[in-house]
Amino acid sequence: MKILHDYFEILNDYFMKAMTRQQLAYYAGVSVKTLRNWCKPYKQELETMGMTRSQVVLPPHIVQWICDKFCIDVE
Repeated sequence: MKILHDYFEILNDYFMKAMTRQQLAYYAGVSVKTLRNWCKPYKQELETMGMTRSQVVLPPHIVQWICDKFCIDVE
């Protein structure tokens, strides 16, 4: 099961690009503050994935997770 999970993380990294919070908020059509408020209930899960408060650029797997969770289209 771990191998399958790692495989999907590699695929997500390949298809999704790293973004700043500002870019992600732009694609969502909201302000950065609103995006942060949306993510607050999932703070612990995002921290487990490696996201920090001071992180300027979000890694692809976190961008993918946020896009999937909030139905954000970045294409």
